[in-house]
Amino acid sequence: MWERRARIAGWCIAIGAAVGVRLWNALAGPLLWGYDAWGHVAYAIFLDLYRAVPWADQGWSYFHPPLHYLLGWALAQAGSGEVLVRGLSLVASAASVATAALAAWMVRAAVPGRPGLSLVGFGAVAFLPVHLFMSPMPGNELTECFLTAAALVAFVANERRARPTLAGAALVGVLGGLALLTKFSGLLTLLVACGALALRAGLRGAWSAPAGAAIARAALIAGVGLAISAPYTVRNLEVFGTPFQLSRDFALVAQVERDQPPGQRGALDYLRIPAATFTDPNPLAPHLLGSVWGSVYLNVWADTYRESDVARALEAEREERRSTTWMALLGLVPTALALAGAALGARDVRRGRRREVYLPLAVQAAVSLAAFVAFTWRVPLWSALKASYLFGLSLPFAVALARGIEGCLDSGRLLRVLAPTSLVAVATASSAVATVGLVLPRRADAPAMGAVHFYFGEFEPARRIYGRLIGGARYPVPWLDNLAAVEIADGNASLGRRLLSRAVELERAAGRDDPYRRGRLAVATAVDGDLAAARALLDEVIAGQPLPELLANRGVIRAQLGDLPGAEADLTLALAGEPAQVPAWLALARVRGARGREDEAREARAEAQHWACVAPRRYPYGVGTGEVLEWGIARRPLLLWDGDGLRIAPSDFFRRACL
Repeated sequence: MWERRARIAGWCIAIGAAVGVRLWNALAGPLLWGYDAWGHVAYAIFLDLYRAVPWADQGWSYFHPPLHYLLGWALAQAGSGEVLVRGLSLVASAASVATAALAAWMVRAAVPGRPGLSLVGFGAVAFLPVHLFMSPMPGNELTECFLTAAALVAFVANERRARPTLAGAALVGVLGGLALLTKFSGLLTLLVACGALALRAGLRGAWSAPAGAAIARAALIAGVGLAISAPYTVRNLEVFGTPFQLSRDFALVAQVERDQPPGQRGALDYLRIPAATFTDPNPLAPHLLGSVWGSVYLNVWADTYRESDVARALEAEREERRSTTWMALLGLVPTALALAGAALGARDVRRGRRREVYLPLAVQAAVSLAAFVAFTWRVPLWSALKASYLFGLSLPFAVALARGIEGCLDSGRLLRVLAPTSLVAVATASSAVATVGLVLPRRADAPAMGAVHFYFGEFEPARRIYGRLIGGARYPVPWLDNLAAVEIADGNASLGRRLLSRAVELERAAGRDDPYRRGRLAVATAVDGDLAAARALLDEVIAGQPLPELLANRGVIRAQLGDLPGAEADLTLALAGEPAQVPAWLALARVRGARGREDEAREARAEAQHWACVAPRRYPYGVGTGEVLEWGIARRPLLLWDGDGLRIAPSDFFRRACL
């Protein structure tokens, strides 16, 4: 009886701690920190803005399939940037805890006679640091991790039956298809299921199966999974010639990757784990740039990467360096137990025991590791060594750790006490370090959160973020741009104009010149009421580079000044270069109407309606949701002309214009 009560108490503590840490971090932690966080949230904003799935060549994370981001789109309907970001954090946190629950089920299936080991399986995932620090991040990795784990559990549950069913195989295909519709690596989920069935068909003795029946279930799994993801993959195939188009083939991502070390991989990078891994856990240190498994190991036990490019990587503070070293040392215990458990599991399989659980897990582990090695070889960058790319090992690790603990329980008394106690200590330390503000200091909200606030019209929090960044930046020009956009959108055109003037001056002092920035200054000048100065500034910029957005804004200014022929010429030329500029179509319709050409005005209004409901094939207007990353809100502002005055099209103009 006391053992049962102890298990219940252990489950209550474990679930409470796992959920509590994640809830605290998601609801009270800094907003929008995480790997490529802005790219993931920008995807949801794109869905909200254009009601369409973006293309791989339009932005940073836009190559991903859309399932995870549709959840973000649903959250965006609340009209709050904080709801969107914290909601996505809660989605990832729930996916992580659900994966831990599936790990507990898998351990129970492997060792039904020892229910206490299920708690080990749960804790192996719930308190693994990579799961803890990834949980509040808004990306799609934990969503795909859960779907992959669910597919594996469904597969094992079906194949453990005396007569596996086609309905069970179809469920595996559905979960695998959803994983593939979340992340391209979800394809591995289908490969694992089919590979495990092929292995089963070729076995002799325990867990063998008739080849014909196994092939039929494998075909059903693959067919259902590929059919679910087909609308997205076929779309890619038609446009790019491949179903799995990555953004790294395009200029923005290619440039970022070219700047990242080490740039090439050798066989030794997969063989060495230097002792300095524990004394100098900086992922940019030479000894870690040349150690694949050393870097991955550190990232399992601490958030060593922070951001995904060298220029923005944050150097860990002294306290964090110490905590990384201690967590890496503590992690040696469960790692050794899991490796021992894997060896014991291999012995069980040779003896014909527990094959129905261990063999599918072995295929999952082998496929995950092989895919990671191939990926890191092909993409020889430090950012490719994040442990989250190995989330497919979550369930194999949990079962291997439980098997290692089982081996200790069958050994001497000392191991029976030390092994479980050490896991409790590791889980406690992981929770303490992962809890925001408990051991490590709380970070400020990410700069990209300013763009999210701006999109939702939350100007005061955006103003605070950009004001803080201007005060601490050596080159504050991008942040001056953004603060100016906030002020103009909030009705303070004069202040926005002054901020942009300062940005242009600083830019010129640095020997740089961005025509878009001077175009923004012209727009602010026009909204501030100085049309002549705005026109003169645009004349100067357009003479050097006649960008469609600048031509459109000059056309609107000309219309307000009464130069209707000149306005029509500029607007027509602008729309020939970029027809998605809906405000320019509306201005052209008004100009043509004022010149007595109603038929042509109606045509222009029809074009405006059409383009308002078509997602652009290039980068968005109004708010940075892709190529321009977090420093680019209102990078290409467009003026609206209603016949009386000028104003800037708001960030949600395209969504409202279509409706």
